[in-house]
Amino acid sequence: METKLEELYQKKDMVHGKAAQILETQKVPSAMKNEYNNKVSQYDEMYENVESMKLLSTNQETIDNLLKQQLEILTVRINWELGWMKNVLGYISKQ
Repeated sequence: METKLEELYQKKDMVHGKAAQILETQKVPSAMKNEYNNKVSQYDEMYENVESMKLLSTNQETIDNLLKQQLEILTVRINWELGWMKNVLGYISKQ
């Protein structure tokens, strides 16, 4: 499960990099930028909170459940960022 988490984290970094590139190179409306920054911050906080709980835990079953939560957080975040990019690029192409 750790390997899957590492792979998903790398995928998250790749998707996040592409979204950051869009923010830097395109004229993204401030509302969409704010939405992006808020959501990314929320997902980062959720992930880090679970990571902290994982480090404090000594029970393997608990650690496994927390790993599953991190996988879910990353999956939801990746899908959200991909959807956000699609919406932004769709909006920009209509301008």
